[in-house]
Amino acid sequence: MGIRIKIIAFIVGCLFFLMVIRFVKRKGFNPSFSVLWLAVSFFLISISIFEPLYHWLARSVIGIIDARHIIYIVLIGFLLGYVFYLSLKITRMSDQIQNLISYTAILKKKLDDEK
Repeated sequence: MGIRIKIIAFIVGCLFFLMVIRFVKRKGFNPSFSVLWLAVSFFLISISIFEPLYHWLARSVIGIIDARHIIYIVLIGFLLGYVFYLSLKITRMSDQIQNLISYTAILKKKLDDEK
């Protein structure tokens, strides 16, 4: 991996890390989301530091000849995890909205019956 890619990955990872910490301090970020984005930033930082480990992992364990593809695999994995998490949140919120609609309808019926 070229030195340019290492430097860019390190800088982008550090910027991500600082942005996430800033948003967490301002309470503008849900802690569960911050864990995911901190993991992405640590991965980007680790690309430049642990490059030999990633080369070994790509070639020996996974069987990928070009170790640069492991970056795409890991980042796509993070994104899939994020989409899965959002799907779970949407499902829970949908259930809560349905319960709220039912509860509101029951209260409205009670109010209408009292009149």
